[in-house]
Amino acid sequence: MYKLGITGGIGSGKSTASDYLSLKPKVYVFNADKEAKKCLKKSLSLQHKLINIFGNDITEGGKLVLSKLAQVAFKNKMNQELLNGIMWPEILLLIDKSISENKQVDLFIVDAALIFEGRLNNILDAVLLIKTNDKLRKRRAIKRRSISLVEIEKRMALQMKEKEKEKIADYVIHNDKQEVDLFKKIDSLYKKLIKK
Repeated sequence: MYKLGITGGIGSGKSTASDYLSLKPKVYVFNADKEAKKCLKKSLSLQHKLINIFGNDITEGGKLVLSKLAQVAFKNKMNQELLNGIMWPEILLLIDKSISENKQVDLFIVDAALIFEGRLNNILDAVLLIKTNDKLRKRRAIKRRSISLVEIEKRMALQMKEKEKEKIADYVIHNDKQEVDLFKKIDSLYKKLIKK
Protein backbone atom coordinates (compact mmCIF):
# COMPACT_ATOMS: atom_id res chain seq x y z
CA MET A 1 0.00 0.00 0.00
CA TYR A 2 1.32 3.41 -0.99
CA LYS A 3 0.22 6.27 1.27
CA LEU A 4 -0.17 9.61 -0.51
CA GLY A 5 -1.19 12.91 1.02
CA ILE A 6 -2.99 15.40 -1.19
CA THR A 7 -2.89 18.98 -0.02
CA GLY A 8 -3.53 22.46 -1.35
CA GLY A 9 -5.06 25.71 -0.22
CA ILE A 10 -8.75 26.54 -0.27
CA GLY A 11 -10.04 26.46 -3.88
CA SER A 12 -6.92 24.75 -5.27
CA GLY A 13 -8.74 21.65 -6.53
CA LYS A 14 -7.33 19.29 -3.88
CA SER A 15 -10.66 17.55 -3.27
CA THR A 16 -11.43 17.41 -7.01
CA ALA A 17 -8.14 15.52 -7.42
CA SER A 18 -8.95 13.17 -4.52
CA ASP A 19 -12.49 12.53 -5.77
CA TYR A 20 -11.12 11.68 -9.22
CA LEU A 21 -8.58 9.24 -7.78
CA SER A 22 -11.26 7.62 -5.59
CA LEU A 23 -12.86 6.28 -8.80
CA LYS A 24 -9.75 4.23 -9.61
CA PRO A 25 -9.55 0.57 -8.58
CA LYS A 26 -7.94 -0.27 -5.22
CA VAL A 27 -7.81 3.37 -4.10
CA TYR A 28 -9.18 4.62 -0.78
CA VAL A 29 -9.55 8.31 0.06
CA PHE A 30 -9.57 9.52 3.65
CA ASN A 31 -11.05 13.04 3.64
CA ALA A 32 -9.63 14.60 6.82
CA ASP A 33 -12.11 17.48 6.89
CA LYS A 34 -15.20 15.25 6.55
CA GLU A 35 -13.86 12.70 9.04
CA ALA A 36 -12.99 15.40 11.58
CA LYS A 37 -16.53 16.79 11.35
CA LYS A 38 -18.03 13.30 11.74
CA CYS A 39 -15.81 12.66 14.74
CA LEU A 40 -16.78 15.99 16.33
CA LYS A 41 -20.50 15.32 15.87
CA LYS A 42 -20.15 11.94 17.63
CA SER A 43 -17.76 12.88 20.44
CA LEU A 44 -19.28 14.80 23.33
CA SER A 45 -15.93 14.97 25.12
CA LEU A 46 -14.34 16.73 22.12
CA GLN A 47 -17.31 19.10 21.92
CA HIS A 48 -16.95 19.94 25.63
CA LYS A 49 -13.21 20.55 25.23
CA LEU A 50 -13.87 23.02 22.42
CA ILE A 51 -16.69 24.78 24.29
CA ASN A 52 -14.40 25.11 27.32
CA ILE A 53 -11.75 26.76 25.15
CA PHE A 54 -13.85 28.96 22.87
CA GLY A 55 -16.88 29.57 25.09
CA ASN A 56 -20.50 30.05 24.10
CA ASP A 57 -19.60 31.85 20.86
CA ILE A 58 -19.52 28.42 19.20
CA THR A 59 -22.80 27.14 20.63
CA GLU A 60 -26.53 27.51 20.19
CA GLY A 61 -28.79 26.29 22.96
CA GLY A 62 -25.75 24.80 24.71
CA LYS A 63 -24.85 22.69 21.66
CA LEU A 64 -21.78 23.04 19.46
CA VAL A 65 -22.50 24.55 16.02
CA LEU A 66 -19.84 23.71 13.41
CA SER A 67 -20.34 26.87 11.35
CA LYS A 68 -19.86 29.00 14.50
CA LEU A 69 -16.78 26.98 15.43
CA ALA A 70 -15.34 27.64 11.94
CA GLN A 71 -15.93 31.39 12.30
CA VAL A 72 -14.13 31.51 15.65
CA ALA A 73 -11.35 29.09 14.63
CA PHE A 74 -10.48 31.07 11.50
CA LYS A 75 -10.52 34.41 13.33
CA ASN A 76 -6.78 34.26 14.03
CA LYS A 77 -3.71 32.02 14.12
CA MET A 78 -3.97 31.33 17.85
CA ASN A 79 -7.56 30.08 17.63
CA GLN A 80 -6.67 27.93 14.64
CA GLU A 81 -3.75 26.39 16.53
CA LEU A 82 -5.94 25.70 19.58
CA LEU A 83 -8.48 23.89 17.41
CA ASN A 84 -5.78 21.94 15.55
CA GLY A 85 -4.08 20.96 18.82
CA ILE A 86 -7.30 19.21 19.83
CA MET A 87 -8.29 17.80 16.45
CA TRP A 88 -5.01 16.57 14.94
CA PRO A 89 -4.33 13.79 17.47
CA GLU A 90 -7.89 12.56 16.79
CA ILE A 91 -7.37 12.72 13.03
CA LEU A 92 -4.10 10.77 13.30
CA LEU A 93 -5.92 8.03 15.21
CA LEU A 94 -8.66 7.97 12.57
CA ILE A 95 -6.09 7.73 9.76
CA ASP A 96 -4.31 4.84 11.54
CA LYS A 97 -7.60 3.02 12.02
CA SER A 98 -8.58 3.61 8.39
CA ILE A 99 -5.21 2.31 7.11
CA SER A 100 -5.60 -0.91 9.09
CA GLU A 101 -9.19 -1.33 7.81
CA ASN A 102 -8.15 -0.83 4.17
CA LYS A 103 -5.08 -3.06 3.85
CA GLN A 104 -6.34 -4.43 0.51
CA VAL A 105 -5.92 -1.10 -1.34
CA ASP A 106 -2.88 -0.19 -3.46
CA LEU A 107 -3.17 3.54 -2.90
CA PHE A 108 -4.34 5.13 0.37
CA ILE A 109 -4.93 8.86 0.06
CA VAL A 110 -5.20 11.42 2.83
CA ASP A 111 -6.99 14.53 1.52
CA ALA A 112 -6.14 17.35 3.96
CA ALA A 113 -5.47 21.09 3.66
CA LEU A 114 -3.07 21.06 6.61
CA ILE A 115 -0.88 18.01 5.96
CA PHE A 116 2.39 19.81 6.65
CA GLU A 117 1.05 21.93 9.51
CA GLY A 118 -0.29 18.79 11.23
CA ARG A 119 2.91 16.86 10.39
CA LEU A 120 0.74 14.20 8.76
CA ASN A 121 3.49 13.89 6.11
CA ASN A 122 5.48 11.88 8.71
CA ILE A 123 3.10 8.93 8.31
CA LEU A 124 2.84 9.16 4.51
CA ASP A 125 5.09 7.94 1.67
CA ALA A 126 4.71 11.17 -0.30
CA VAL A 127 2.72 14.40 -0.51
CA LEU A 128 1.16 15.89 -3.64
CA LEU A 129 0.51 19.63 -3.64
CA ILE A 130 -2.24 20.91 -5.92
CA LYS A 131 -1.32 24.50 -6.71
CA THR A 132 -3.43 27.27 -8.22
CA ASN A 133 -3.05 31.04 -8.50
CA ASP A 134 -4.80 33.08 -5.80
CA LYS A 135 -7.30 34.78 -8.13
CA LEU A 136 -8.57 31.43 -9.42
CA ARG A 137 -8.61 29.93 -5.91
CA LYS A 138 -10.86 32.75 -4.66
CA ARG A 139 -13.18 32.39 -7.65
CA ARG A 140 -13.51 28.62 -7.16
CA ALA A 141 -13.92 28.91 -3.37
CA ILE A 142 -16.74 31.46 -3.70
CA LYS A 143 -18.52 29.22 -6.20
CA ARG A 144 -18.28 26.11 -3.99
CA ARG A 145 -18.65 27.43 -0.47
CA SER A 146 -21.32 29.35 1.33
CA ILE A 147 -18.83 31.80 2.84
CA SER A 148 -17.88 35.34 1.87
CA LEU A 149 -14.76 36.51 0.06
CA VAL A 150 -13.59 38.09 3.35
CA GLU A 151 -13.86 34.70 5.09
CA ILE A 152 -12.05 32.97 2.20
CA GLU A 153 -9.23 35.53 2.32
CA LYS A 154 -8.97 35.09 6.10
CA ARG A 155 -8.61 31.32 5.69
CA MET A 156 -6.07 31.73 2.90
CA ALA A 157 -3.99 34.04 5.09
CA LEU A 158 -3.92 31.46 7.91
CA GLN A 159 -2.72 28.61 5.68
CA MET A 160 0.96 27.91 5.05
CA LYS A 161 2.17 29.80 1.98
CA GLU A 162 2.12 27.82 -1.29
CA LYS A 163 5.83 28.56 -1.90
CA GLU A 164 6.73 26.94 1.43
CA LYS A 165 4.57 23.90 0.67
CA GLU A 166 6.11 23.59 -2.79
CA LYS A 167 9.60 23.28 -1.27
CA ILE A 168 8.63 20.29 0.87
CA ALA A 169 6.05 18.53 -1.33
CA ASP A 170 7.19 15.43 -3.23
CA TYR A 171 4.97 16.19 -6.23
CA VAL A 172 3.39 19.42 -7.44
CA ILE A 173 0.54 19.70 -9.93
CA HIS A 174 -0.46 23.12 -11.28
CA ASN A 175 -4.22 23.36 -11.64
CA ASP A 176 -4.70 26.63 -13.53
CA LYS A 177 -6.46 25.18 -16.59
CA GLN A 178 -9.50 22.98 -17.26
CA GLU A 179 -10.47 19.99 -15.10
CA VAL A 180 -9.57 17.63 -17.94
CA ASP A 181 -5.98 18.95 -17.80
CA LEU A 182 -5.83 18.28 -14.05
CA PHE A 183 -7.13 14.73 -14.58
CA LYS A 184 -4.46 14.00 -17.22
CA LYS A 185 -1.70 15.07 -14.81
CA ILE A 186 -3.24 12.97 -12.02
CA ASP A 187 -3.48 9.94 -14.33
CA SER A 188 0.21 10.12 -15.12
CA LEU A 189 1.15 10.45 -11.41
CA TYR A 190 -1.20 7.58 -10.53
CA LYS A 191 0.55 5.29 -13.06
CA LYS A 192 3.94 6.25 -11.62
CA LEU A 193 2.82 5.58 -8.01
CA ILE A 194 1.08 2.28 -8.71
CA LYS A 195 4.30 0.95 -10.30
CA LYS A 196 6.28 1.66 -7.10
